[in-house]
Amino acid sequence: MSIIENHGTPLVAPARFVDVIRSHPDHAPALIAGDRAVSYGELADRIRHRIGELALSERSMVVLSGTNSAEFVVTYLALLDAGHVPLLAARGAPAAQLTAVWSPAATVHVDGDDLEITHRMADDDAGLGPSLHPDLALLLSTSGSTGSPKLVRLSQRNLVSNAASIVAYLQLTAGDRGITTLPLHYCYGLSVLHSHLLAGASVVLTDASVVDPCFRRALADHGVTNVAGVPHTYHMLDQSGADALEVPSLRLLTQAGGRMAPEDVARWVDRSAGRGVDFYVMYGQTEATARMAYLPPDLAAHRPGTIGRAIPGGTLRLEPVAEVGSDDDGRDADGGRCGVEPGEVGELVYSGDNVMMGYATEPADLSRGHDLTELRTGDLARFHTDDEVYEIVGRRARFVKPFGLRIDLDELERRLVDRLAGTDGDIVAVAGDDSIIAVAAPSAEDAAVVDAVTDLTGLPASRVVVDRRPAVSRLASGKVDYAALLDAATEQAGSGDDTTKDEHVDTSTRIRRIYAVVLGRHDVSADDTFVSLGGDSLSYVECSIRLEQVLGDVPADWHLTPICELATVQHRRRWLPRVDTTLVLRALAICLIVGTHMRVWFFPGGAHLLLAVVGYNLARFVAPIESTRERVVAGLRTAARAAVPAMLWAGAGVLLFGAYSLGTVALVNNYVGPASHADDHWHFWFIEVFVHLVLLTTLLLAIPVVRRTERRWPYVFPLGLLGVTLVLRMEWAWMDDWYNIRYRTHAIAWFFVLGWLVRQSTTLPQRLLTTALCLTVVPGFFQYAPREWFIAGALVVLLWVREVPVPRPLVQPIALLAAASLWIYITHFTFWPLLTDVFVREVAYVLTIVSGVAVWAAVRVAATRWRSGRAVAPAVT
Repeated sequence: MSIIENHGTPLVAPARFVDVIRSHPDHAPALIAGDRAVSYGELADRIRHRIGELALSERSMVVLSGTNSAEFVVTYLALLDAGHVPLLAARGAPAAQLTAVWSPAATVHVDGDDLEITHRMADDDAGLGPSLHPDLALLLSTSGSTGSPKLVRLSQRNLVSNAASIVAYLQLTAGDRGITTLPLHYCYGLSVLHSHLLAGASVVLTDASVVDPCFRRALADHGVTNVAGVPHTYHMLDQSGADALEVPSLRLLTQAGGRMAPEDVARWVDRSAGRGVDFYVMYGQTEATARMAYLPPDLAAHRPGTIGRAIPGGTLRLEPVAEVGSDDDGRDADGGRCGVEPGEVGELVYSGDNVMMGYATEPADLSRGHDLTELRTGDLARFHTDDEVYEIVGRRARFVKPFGLRIDLDELERRLVDRLAGTDGDIVAVAGDDSIIAVAAPSAEDAAVVDAVTDLTGLPASRVVVDRRPAVSRLASGKVDYAALLDAATEQAGSGDDTTKDEHVDTSTRIRRIYAVVLGRHDVSADDTFVSLGGDSLSYVECSIRLEQVLGDVPADWHLTPICELATVQHRRRWLPRVDTTLVLRALAICLIVGTHMRVWFFPGGAHLLLAVVGYNLARFVAPIESTRERVVAGLRTAARAAVPAMLWAGAGVLLFGAYSLGTVALVNNYVGPASHADDHWHFWFIEVFVHLVLLTTLLLAIPVVRRTERRWPYVFPLGLLGVTLVLRMEWAWMDDWYNIRYRTHAIAWFFVLGWLVRQSTTLPQRLLTTALCLTVVPGFFQYAPREWFIAGALVVLLWVREVPVPRPLVQPIALLAAASLWIYITHFTFWPLLTDVFVREVAYVLTIVSGVAVWAAVRVAATRWRSGRAVAPAVT
């Protein structure tokens, strides 16, 4: 048997992809963006309208980039429908370089609902771009970086046939609903869009990471049935809690974009089956439009290390492969192919209607026709005759020969996972050439990595370079960026420079360092977000300050944006930047609190406003975390960041000055302390309430039925909780102490819940109702109107204005006061009596604030040095 084949059945599909859209019922939903659905009828209309907006008179090549939005999809489909050829570029791709290399007629960038079209002016002796072959429909990058000169040329036939195959083996119907887990410029992400639109199904458009609470909410709110992911996607879900995918509507999970460890495949197949969900492993390349093989769940349980069978309409076979570095091309003496017997390894070759037209390395290639009838994948595989499935065992390009030693980098990578005990297998990467082996294993010691590689390969230690960056570099697709790993290792080996220095690392790495230092995490990856790493309101300010030094003006949703996306966006510095309203309120409140206590003025209410902001931020940073364990840890961390400093400061007061009491140190004085609020034992009542409510809320949301209720009704839940807590401020709960009831946890918990409700008010009716509640429940509580209307008014501002425009010179002072507000509150009771004995009250007030900021800064420096001593990367300043 000379050639092993797996024949597919030809499929019948429409000739043009956009024609399919017009064949579906007009009323059926096609796209869902936010709370708005776009029907197939509306989509067809918008495509026609967009063709006119593009204003391209002749068939042209156009560079298209943007977010996963309805406007991006409409623009992409309009280009296809009009016969233009889109070159899909990654966000942040160098537009000038693409224009210089490929001479497009126009570049189009879509950012949400905003469309930016830049037409290129024709030269006097040239047309509007290169000549295009009649069959050419789409250009995609092979590497994930469209600055590369090598592009894949795809035809309409490629797009439609591959989408039809995917529809067939996944059994997609009009009732299915997918979601964008990957960027649309990546062939896997694009195939999700293509296959669902071909089937008459719908797609939810989002840029949120799978571990983002917004993603989980989108799954539930829109009844998503299908979720696609690369290995790193499922690794993140394993880390953050796979229950993020537990929605009743889900029926299908797919995995492609790289090899997933067999044990991980088996675990996900078993886990999915237990929930009535099918888990499909898929194999493909951009050169085959997207998919070439699939492994259904029944086979995945038995053969988790294989890629399965050829897709409908496609054929797979194995052909001999020459030894790396050999002149032998695998032909026998008569010029024919040598045989590949069952069980032997050969190069995997695919044929089908989805095989690309060919590569393009220069504009002249765009006029070429079909160069290929089959695709030599470069992957080495064997065929299992019992189940008729293929198993990838390596890649030709992943074999290197340093010092004449033939090394399979994929096999080395797999064996290092086993060798480096306790190392996370998904974050071990190996690259190399004929001179060095580069290894990235952030959770392993450098010496252990070098010893393991030298032992497994026989190479001298001098030829092993350990990547010192805090996380493995990844492409936008989630795949390991082996080229970047090798480049960094080559530079490190050649210069001896420390690649952790700022001048030698990219923006993504600098952001990861910031998160590592501020949050005390050593496991920060490019796909993490501030929230997924357990960030809270106390670390939010410092992170935002540091990020601004790296990025300029940071976006409003930076805390929910994956690091890899945050690093690609170029933000300009405006004179009137927008500052998060909670930061302004924290800075204002702490200034009012200190001034009122010192009698510089009398403007009470700041502490109760801060309590509402605490509830707002808990709903923003802690409550959305899907993993119960991670959410509880985040809640405990938030409580500790307030409790520990206050307890230490109060304890020092007891020991050194005889101030305070053990009830104050234990943060229970508001229930066991003396009745007189004028006594210094009550100084930390706000910290006590802060800690009590954060702990109680964390425990409450750890109860599964409560958590499900809160996730299902994110606005109704805090609304009902507000009703419960308002009862606790009534006369029966006063404990015969009306004055101090305003400082006890049970009676003022409603401020905290009201802040929570403000955060969850996302629709106009919800905001109107919450506004009415703020203006109704606050007045009358203190029997001092200025205090009440200040708190109510500030909450209404927070409800309607999430960011406040502030002159740039004021940004840093506001951020500094907000960041140091906890320490200013804790220390000002100690500092201001001492300072007023020396200075006039106004000067003492300023010095009291400055003293609190100084203590905060000293604590931060000490904490950073301590973390650095535990091998966490240094801060970026």
